[in-house]
Amino acid sequence: MDVLNDLLRIKIFREAQAERELAKARQRLAEARRMLREAEAGLSTFQQESLQREKALYSDLCSRLVVLREIEDVRTDVELMKEKAVRLAEQVEDARRKLDEAAGQAEQARLDHRDAVRIREKFDELVQLERAEMESERSHFEELEMEEAAAGRFAFQGKSDEPCSEDAVAEGEE
Repeated sequence: MDVLNDLLRIKIFREAQAERELAKARQRLAEARRMLREAEAGLSTFQQESLQREKALYSDLCSRLVVLREIEDVRTDVELMKEKAVRLAEQVEDARRKLDEAAGQAEQARLDHRDAVRIREKFDELVQLERAEMESERSHFEELEMEEAAAGRFAFQGKSDEPCSEDAVAEGEE
């Protein structure tokens, strides 16, 4: 029984460990979701701002006489904004990959926790069955002892309670 109790304690420890890992995985998943939302919001904001800035730059060029160098500067600014938009889009994709990875880890942690709970429950049942069996054996043993004690007492009482007949006394005297 001590071995089963020791194993049960180990299973309880492993279940608690799996529960902690599940909580950590869920926290990492929530963090990955937050990072994705921030990356998407940053990209969206930048796209809107860069579009407005690009329109303003071209509007400025169209509103006045300019030299070739100013046109090239606007093109350069627009290219830099496009490159930054590409980098931000890559950050969004990276955040999505991290979210997928965190979701996979969270699912694995959930499965591990579920398995740990099942195993602990099986050991709980096994310990309960073992206790019930031991209690049943102890109870049966006590009943047998009571029956033996009662049978012995009745046998002893039967010998001492027998009335002595005159013939038995007479035989004993001869």
